[in-house]
Amino acid sequence: MLSKTDFLLYLEAPLHLWAKAHNQLIDKPPTPYEQHLMQQGQQVEALAKKYIDTTLVRGEDHLTLLWQKTFDDRHYQIRTDALIYDQKSDNYDLYEIKSSTSIKTDHEYDLAFQVLLLESLLKLRHVYLIHINKTYELGESLTLDQFFTFEEVSVQVEKRREAVRENRQAAYAVLQMPTPPTELACAKPKSCPCPSLCHPDLPEKSIYNIPRIGKKAVQLREMGITAIHEIPEDFNLNIKQRKHRDAVKNNRPLIETAEIRHSLAKLQFPLYFLDYETFNPAIPLFEGYRPYEHIVFQYSLFRINTPGQQPIHNEYLITEEQDPAPDLVRELFKHLGPEGSVVVWNQSFESGCNANLARHCPAYADWLLQINDRLYDLMLIFRNGHYVHPDFNGSASLKAVLPVLCPDLKYENLSISNGEEAMLAWYRLQKQEIEQEERQNMEEAMRAYCKMDTYGMVAIWEHLRKL
Repeated sequence: MLSKTDFLLYLEAPLHLWAKAHNQLIDKPPTPYEQHLMQQGQQVEALAKKYIDTTLVRGEDHLTLLWQKTFDDRHYQIRTDALIYDQKSDNYDLYEIKSSTSIKTDHEYDLAFQVLLLESLLKLRHVYLIHINKTYELGESLTLDQFFTFEEVSVQVEKRREAVRENRQAAYAVLQMPTPPTELACAKPKSCPCPSLCHPDLPEKSIYNIPRIGKKAVQLREMGITAIHEIPEDFNLNIKQRKHRDAVKNNRPLIETAEIRHSLAKLQFPLYFLDYETFNPAIPLFEGYRPYEHIVFQYSLFRINTPGQQPIHNEYLITEEQDPAPDLVRELFKHLGPEGSVVVWNQSFESGCNANLARHCPAYADWLLQINDRLYDLMLIFRNGHYVHPDFNGSASLKAVLPVLCPDLKYENLSISNGEEAMLAWYRLQKQEIEQEERQNMEEAMRAYCKMDTYGMVAIWEHLRKL
């Protein structure tokens, strides 16, 4: 039988469904962060059940909650989140629970698949989506009828009916295929669960390294092209994409020195290089926080007063069971002066953090928001294509750029080497899940990682200004 999970896998890529049916998916265990997200989803689901019991069923004798029931018609199979049976009208209402803060297209397809099966088995009346209310702010305790909201999506689901009917039939047919439909491969080799089927013999410098290649990758594959250096000169690429192709074909970086110098000339001393580390849980941890709002628990800051001066470092990390914002902002205020450019990598993230901190620390709100007016996004030099290197592999992330320009700075030498690990380390420390003798080592590892991110920006800036 075709399950709902199978159907969603088919929508992701038909070949992924075939691979699952024939035991050819890579058995890759979830990362610690993926495990955390699954546990978080289970927590939200458990709270949603309480919400349904107390808010929707409310002890009414004529309403019965059917929780996580499995249904099938010998061809298709689903497990619903919640069905509420109304004895008075002899009808059922379907409730799907999502950890998101809004309705997404995938949710509509998900529910349409369920509806097509359920309506053949019982009298289905309404379809609802229960999701998290993004405007909710945690008070002294979690208030379920404010944390969750539900919306009827019967109309949206109805619009997906025929598309889902056709796709589920196509998906069912894929299950019966004796050989893999390789023409139905995915377009995301980095996350592909069956690369030997979807992307056999994919070269290291593949067409998927071209930024925002999208549907153009399908056209290239139809032409028999998977390597960047094979892309014809007259193929329809935009300016940035052509730069990446040319850098790979010529096997040398493409550096627009004049553009880079013009950009760096905007910087005003003293320079502050700033990096935050955050944690953004679905269920707020502290009073006044919203679902998925970033909790800033750490910063690293380098200051350079004049060109050529050695950078001065300051850092702060809070792991106690408390809202870190007040202490962190007071400490940052001591070291980040009122003038000079604040250099970051990915301005939208740091500016969002400053806006959140301003909301939680109103006494410093004007100062924090004024920092946003001084931000300089170093990443834009690379994202805008002013510096393109074949070994960036199409990425403008710090993790892609730093090892190429500054090979002596290596994340793999660190105990904590990425943001997900830092987030989970803080959460475990915050929840007192780490033995006391291990806390100091973990905190030092967190400081080393955040410092590497920040010093990496200093090193890249030094590299660029010498061009």
